[in-house]
Amino acid sequence: MKAGVFWLLLLLAALASAQSSAPADLQLLAEIDKLSAVDNHTHVEKVKADGEKDTESDALPCPEKEPALTPAMARSDIPELFTAWRALYGYPFRDRLPEHLAQLARTKHEVRQREGDHFPLWVLDQLNIEIMFANRIAMGLGLAPPRFRWVPYDDALMYPLNNDALKAENSDRRFFFEREEALLTRYVKELGLRTLPATLDEYLKTVVTPTLERQKEAGAVAIKFEMAYLRSLEVRSIDAASAARAYASLRSRPLTAADTQAYEGLQDYLLKYLAREGGRLGLALHFHTGFGCGSYFKLAGANPLLLEALLDDSDLRKTTFVLLHGGWPWSREMASLLTKPNVYTDTSEQSWLLSVDAFAPVLRQWLEFAPEKVLFGTDLYGADEPIGSEAGAASVEIGWEDVGWITSRRVRDSLAVALSGMARDGEITRGRALEIARMVLNGNARKLYGLADSE
Repeated sequence: MKAGVFWLLLLLAALASAQSSAPADLQLLAEIDKLSAVDNHTHVEKVKADGEKDTESDALPCPEKEPALTPAMARSDIPELFTAWRALYGYPFRDRLPEHLAQLARTKHEVRQREGDHFPLWVLDQLNIEIMFANRIAMGLGLAPPRFRWVPYDDALMYPLNNDALKAENSDRRFFFEREEALLTRYVKELGLRTLPATLDEYLKTVVTPTLERQKEAGAVAIKFEMAYLRSLEVRSIDAASAARAYASLRSRPLTAADTQAYEGLQDYLLKYLAREGGRLGLALHFHTGFGCGSYFKLAGANPLLLEALLDDSDLRKTTFVLLHGGWPWSREMASLLTKPNVYTDTSEQSWLLSVDAFAPVLRQWLEFAPEKVLFGTDLYGADEPIGSEAGAASVEIGWEDVGWITSRRVRDSLAVALSGMARDGEITRGRALEIARMVLNGNARKLYGLADSE
């Protein structure tokens, strides 16, 4: 490479880096902060009694056995926690001294006691979130519409056969499939059935469709698939006769290695059926894409491009697909997928894994491709392990409200940086920048899910 070319490339790289970290227009940021949001993706917890666990905030929680390393930006030692605690609970310190954590724990408890069943609504007001989508097995105390909307899990409907061979792959898969089997049993019981039907046609008519219809009637706005934790996102076209034969021949016995392809084909068929029924019922399909938790998570199988055949299926044009988490680390590929008429993405998870400097360029690329297709999302959840939980020390739980404050703050900051850069570079006017901000924070979701405009 010639020296002149080398230095030119180095200069361009430096300019790109400087652009990604350029500061936000503070006036634009202030206006963004005034906008209320519709949160497309959370694992919000119900109101709990002291010592109670919420076991329904995720169908497939991160496995505790053989845990993977937590990314640094999502660990409990990030300084942003101090800022969140100050904003939510008036925490005046920037340290974790036992006496200070004990004071914070008391304040958190007092606020929860004061707010009672209204604690989730209090949190939404603190985060300036008007409507929050709750990814939950079932809704719970304090999570009522119109401000909380349900997104149930339906992966379980794809696995009606014996899953012992799939469980044997590793400890994560065993944990996940045991959870899915329990959920399918619950769905079947709720329909008044004792066992699964003998034929695929009966299974579709008496279990799959009625489950989706019950969820819709109970207020669901979308259905969630954590498929990437169980298998690859790649979906093949399987005819009904082949799927029916697989269901009939495999349902009454343990599966062998030779049966794997037939079972995967049945899963593919069931997913397409679920997608068609979701479209018929006006339920968007939410898919986990990209990075996932667990030390055995198969990242290559979570590439959103693997869903392209499903997204392009001409029979599914009435079905809306929301590819959660922006498919990170395939964020660039996600930008191109957004040009498809029925594909959307959201800011969830990346706002927990990445800093503002890292996420703002990703968000800018999406907005340069399809600003109408980007949704605000926090992916907030309640942490399992409290800070200071070692023997004899004061401890305080990292609540879903703490995570929500941090991730919401990162999204708004990243959005301001991205839009400021676009305006600075002459791609959009400042007025358009604020319009796009409103679209991302709430307008796109309102249009997609048919939500009424705020008063």
